Amino acid sequence: MNLVKPLIASISGGTLATGAYLTRDHWMPLKEKEFKSISDALKGRTLISSLKGDALTKQWEAEFESDKDAIKELLGDSTLEKQQGGVKLSEWCASKMSLDVNENQSVFKNVEKYCLIRNVASQLIRNKKTLLGAGQDTDWKSTYDKRKNTSAKREDIGLTDSNWNGKTETEDLPKVKSWCASNSGGDFLASQEGENSLYTKVLKWCTKEGATEN
Repeated sequence: MNLVKPLIASISGGTLATGAYLTRDHWMPLKEKEFKSISDALKGRTLISSLKGDALTKQWEAEFESDKDAIKELLGDSTLEKQQGGVKLSEWCASKMSLDVNENQSVFKNVEKYCLIRNVASQLIRNKKTLLGAGQDTDWKSTYDKRKNTSAKREDIGLTDSNWNGKTETEDLPKVKSWCASNSGGDFLASQEGENSLYTKVLKWCTKEGATEN
């Protein structure tokens, strides 16, 4: 079969143009773009909807609360509060999963933003907390001193000796920084509450605000 020349056939009246090759005997359509849903595009990532029971409810409510003004605008309802906001957000997310990701990129970005389990660092940022990094030696020292003065549990972040006596920041801070770097990327799970939650540990040991947390 000899190809005469490639052409793009456009159907008038605002209908979708369809690519095709003109052969000696007939038109041969080009391969259509493969449909890919938003759900397909999220394979390998953890949706909030994958949680169960009370953990699921708490996660949706925490997600709503983490950026509630923007989410209210997204959902088109400024009257929403925590409980109902979590329900409505879950419904919004579920309703978008079957959409074509290529045709709905703005929706996809919001799905990524509000329908997935985020990490602890992301939750801290939404709560206006500042994760400490390189070059912030003074802030690291302030946060470390606060933990020492409140006799925080050293074993919470893998410091092997539970006794603060005789311990110095020179000895401990490299280990603290390493722990923070490894754990700030862990999942933020709203069902983990209180002093033993990963979020609270990272907040107290790894942020500028940790210097004022009891």
